[in-house]
Amino acid sequence: MDKIKEVLLSSLRDTDELIRRSAAEALEKYEAREGFEVLKKQLENADKVERIRAVYALGGLKGDNVMSLLVKAIKDPVEDVRAAAIRAIGDTGDRMAVDVLLKALNDESTVVTRVVVEVLGNFNDRRLTIPLMKMLKSKDTGVIERVIIVLGKLGDRKAEEALILFAIKGTPTMKALAIKSLGNLEV
Repeated sequence: MDKIKEVLLSSLRDTDELIRRSAAEALEKYEAREGFEVLKKQLENADKVERIRAVYALGGLKGDNVMSLLVKAIKDPVEDVRAAAIRAIGDTGDRMAVDVLLKALNDESTVVTRVVVEVLGNFNDRRLTIPLMKMLKSKDTGVIERVIIVLGKLGDRKAEEALILFAIKGTPTMKALAIKSLGNLEV
C-alpha cells in the first residue's frame, strides 16, 4: 500500500470528526484516481447510468486527461450524459472550460443548452456577454430565462438594451428576471 492511502486509511480512525470526514472525501477521490482507466472504459462502453456515474466521478478529479474525457463526454449521444459532463466541466472552475462550454451552447437539446447557460453563470467572464445575448433569440423560454439571470450576474452594460427589452416586452417571468438583472448592471 502506498503512503498516501496509508495516511488516509489511518485518518479514518482519528477521534476528530472533521479529520475523519476529510479523510473519507480524500480517499474517495484517491480511489477514483486509481480507477481512472475503469472510468475511461465506462464512458466508452457502459450504459447511460454508468456513463453518468463515470462523468461525476471524473468531475471530482483534476488533470488534463480528466478534462479531455469530460470534453469527449460532451459529444455523447445521450443528452443526460452531455449535461452531466457540462456540469462537471463547470465545476472545475478552469478558465479554459469557458471555451468548451461556449461551443456546447449550440447543442441540439434545450436541456443541455439550459445546463450550459446555468454553468456559464458560475464564471465571471465578460467574454460571455455577447454569446449569451445571442441565446436570447432561442425558441425555448427556459434558455432565455437562464440567459437573463446570467447576464445579470455578469453585470455587463452591453446587455442593458436587451434586458430593458425583456423588462418591457417579456413574459411576466422574463420581465421580473430582466428587472432584477438590470439592478445588477455595473455603474
